[in-house]
Amino acid sequence: MKAAIIKKPGVIAIEDIETPKPAKGEILLKVDACALCGTDQRVLKGEKYVDVPIVGHEVTGTVEAVGPEVQNINIGERYAVQTVIGCGHCAWCKISRENLCENGFKAIGYQWNGGFAEYMIMPELGVKQGCLIPIPDTISDEEGTIIEPLSCCVNGMRAIPFEDNELKEVAIFGGGIIGVLNGLVAKARGAEKITILDVSQDRLDLHQKLNLPFDNFINTKKTDPVEWVKNYTNGRGMDAIVVAASVKELVPTAMEMLARAGHLSIFAGMPKSNPLENIDLNLIHYQEFHVHGANSSVERDYIEARNYIVSRKINVSALVTHTFELEDFNEAVKTQGNPASGAMKVIIKN
Repeated sequence: MKAAIIKKPGVIAIEDIETPKPAKGEILLKVDACALCGTDQRVLKGEKYVDVPIVGHEVTGTVEAVGPEVQNINIGERYAVQTVIGCGHCAWCKISRENLCENGFKAIGYQWNGGFAEYMIMPELGVKQGCLIPIPDTISDEEGTIIEPLSCCVNGMRAIPFEDNELKEVAIFGGGIIGVLNGLVAKARGAEKITILDVSQDRLDLHQKLNLPFDNFINTKKTDPVEWVKNYTNGRGMDAIVVAASVKELVPTAMEMLARAGHLSIFAGMPKSNPLENIDLNLIHYQEFHVHGANSSVERDYIEARNYIVSRKINVSALVTHTFELEDFNEAVKTQGNPASGAMKVIIKN
């Protein structure tokens, strides 16, 4: 089979390697499509370490073969791949919250070879956990790859009670795919107005070109977000804010923009070398802020994300702006990494 192999940081070669065979409890998937994400870019550049030479975790695939003792999964069935695999034994794994695994979860494309290849193995632990999410023929392979990042946003938004009809105004720092998907989840759950804040005018222009259902597109290089929110809301503040950019200074800024009893979702991870930032704890205390973290996703989030796409309550087709064949993997990486390319979601299609 062909696969995109990391030879060293920044050097990825398309090579012919042996197609894996499923061992006991394993499943061989024919990879139909696999999307690039920002974390993949960091791995490919050598900024983030993984244990395997083949990455890619936003996968749609078809069962090609099953190993001994696999039950209730048949050749020809289509699935989206759930990335996170827990230990299966700790208290969190026992309640299907593997993203909080006390022993540290492992992941497809990080500890097991991922989807930038013609075939990949779902390991026995993943099969037992239920990491194959069935998808119907009514959604495309490309749309299926978006289930994974959308599931992460479903998880991140879960703690915000949009259905109470009290949360109307939402602001999102970060206009990349994750910021967009957070906005689409908020909209699907009842938020009335969505504001996207980003430093890239190219990104903001792309949102409008794609007719994304958002209300305001604010360039924070040109506009002070705190002053803009103050004027826009007549001093009230935003009901919910998502920090979907790995810029730690945005957290105290977001707190200045929140309404009383507002919700702050810290979706993005911050640089591990320096993750600390001063914040005014009295704002949390006296304004009764709700501060939430978000880390990956689990089966319930994948199912909810899939159902949003299947029902067209969230339309993700417009987000797929570029599709490449595996042989053109390096060109796909270059396109995704260029803000001026007009790329939102870049897919490798087999």
